[in-house]
Amino acid sequence: MDKFIDKIFKYKTFDKEKMLKFGFGEQNGQLIYKTNILDQFELILLFDKTLKSKLIDINTKDIYNLHLIEDVKGTFVGDIRYEYEKILNSVMKSCTNETFFKFDQSNKITRLIIEKYDANPEFLWEKVSHHGVFRNKKSNKWFGIILSVDFSKLDKTKKGEIEVLNIKLDKDEIASLLKSKGFYPAYHMNKKSWISILLNETLDDCAIMELVDKSYHLSF
Repeated sequence: MDKFIDKIFKYKTFDKEKMLKFGFGEQNGQLIYKTNILDQFELILLFDKTLKSKLIDINTKDIYNLHLIEDVKGTFVGDIRYEYEKILNSVMKSCTNETFFKFDQSNKITRLIIEKYDANPEFLWEKVSHHGVFRNKKSNKWFGIILSVDFSKLDKTKKGEIEVLNIKLDKDEIASLLKSKGFYPAYHMNKKSWISILLNETLDDCAIMELVDKSYHLSF
């Protein structure tokens, strides 16, 4: 188990385009990056859904693992750990996107909201840490919230974990949208002024962001 990878890449998703730009190459269905540490070790990073590493002694060709064992101390292994962690942090900053939620579209919409409105999700409830609120910085009012729910809460004929985006809209537009696929009466909020949007690619990102923009302007 690599505690460095687990810690550094927690809540991160890898971006293939960014990885290739950074210097990863494709080989046998994997992305591979190689570099040297202290001119004595070759670090190989392998990515296929998850990131794995190998540190190989250049002279002996043996795999070196002491940097991963917390109880092993000393200046030499400390220097290796420092360089290893520095490289992983560089990969993280250049090759990943931050992950706030479980599902891909939830994270895509979150990144778009952050870019457009400078509003990071706020996780306000300890018992439901997966619910993220978006707040208008000028008015301090909410204009969106992403929630994780069981599909049965919205549609009794379905089940399984899903994520939805609740936004505020005009009541007439809510009534109209509820006739369309991907929209449901607002989960856990005032159904007269809020609506739930499925974040499972039923609607494309642009269509969702057009509605988010309306909700944002209603939050002033």
